[in-house]
Amino acid sequence: MPKFERDVEIDAPIEKVWEILTNPQTWPQWFPGIEEVSGFTDVVENAQFEWKDEGRTGRGTIVKLEPHKRLEVVTQMDDDRDSHIFKLKKTGGLLGLAKDETKVTYKLDTLMGGGIISGFIAGGNPKDTIRVKKAVHALRRTVESM
Repeated sequence: MPKFERDVEIDAPIEKVWEILTNPQTWPQWFPGIEEVSGFTDVVENAQFEWKDEGRTGRGTIVKLEPHKRLEVVTQMDDDRDSHIFKLKKTGGLLGLAKDETKVTYKLDTLMGGGIISGFIAGGNPKDTIRVKKAVHALRRTVESM
């Protein structure tokens, strides 16, 4: 199961980052591979939703939700199943005392089977590395522009 991870510092309080992170209406702006989201009533654990990318429809589930700390989402389209884990931590300020910024760690786990060889090949996949990098930078732009 190849994992891709990236951190980003966002110049915003953790509450604002959490608000964007848990607002499915903003997901098309930053969530990798999601152009449209539907079927949500509330972002709560075990909530399910549909999403679209390039005309195809996938399904997703909110797996874990710890307010202002962690959001875990599993998405699936056909045989492609991914785990998206977002962890938040207050940072910033003089000597870290003000904590007016937020560090977001995004981990993408491709949840693929196939053993050691396929894991090794997928583990070096530049497409997923770039996808994670673009996602955290787009999240930062989205939060800081609101």
